[in-house]
This record gives sequence, C-alpha cells and structure tokens, in this order.
Amino acid sequence: MDRWIARHPVLRHATDPLVVDLGYGATGVTTFELAARLLPVRPDSEVLGLEIDPERVARAREQLRAVRAGLTGFDPDTHVSFELGGFEIPAPRSPTVIRALNVLRQYDEAEVEEAWARMAGRLTPDGLLVEGTCDEIGRVMTW
Repeated sequence: MDRWIARHPVLRHATDPLVVDLGYGATGVTTFELAARLLPVRPDSEVLGLEIDPERVARAREQLRAVRAGLTGFDPDTHVSFELGGFEIPAPRSPTVIRALNVLRQYDEAEVEEAWARMAGRLTPDGLLVEGTCDEIGRVMTW
C-alpha cells in the first residue's frame, strides 16, 4: 500500500505534501516505514502519525527520539511527527493523503460513513483517502 501511495499522482504532484498515518497502532514503526517509502519519491513530504491512545503517542515519540539519535535503521532527518487524534485529523494543514489501515474494522458498520466524511473533509481538494485492512503480517490486503 505504501508503495502504491508513493506512486500515486496525487502525492507526486502535490505542493507541500502532508501524509497522515491514522491509527498507526501500538508503535510508530508503520509511520516510519511509510515515511521511508515516500522519501525516494517525495523527499519533501511530511508524515504525521495520529492515534487516539495517549500511551501509544508517548511510545511513538520515544521511538522518534531514538530515530533522531541515529539508533535505528530509519533516517534521523525523516519528516515524521506523532500527535493525539482521530477521524477529526488534527493537522497543521490539510493532508494530501490520509492512510487509515486496519482502523475502521474496529467500528460498527453504521459509523463508517461518518468517519469517511470527516476524514475526507480534512483533505486538500484533490486529496486521497486510503482506507483498508490486511492480515496480521500485511501480506494480504485490500484498500
């Protein structure tokens, strides 16, 4: 999915791209991986990881400190940040792309339409919402 996003014309032609990784999970690794896959295509892109659990945000920020210190395999200068938030997408500007993987499957079907509308309403006018699900190790997925 990340490679598909990296090749998508919406990201390639965006001015000042902001990509949101909504609901990144227990650690920030998927957000770092997303940033690493976007870097070769759009080195100017920023990636914002959003989670509704304050403990997950704190854990991801600790991981970011390790990345900045050069203690991981991720680029210490990567444009990644982590904040508390959900479908309202509290971002400094409208995102170009919102990736919500394995998020909506946790909600009742009746709540999905409103969540899509809230997320889509935060995008740039030509923005892209990528919502999907995958198996435990990410080999089988749909979006």
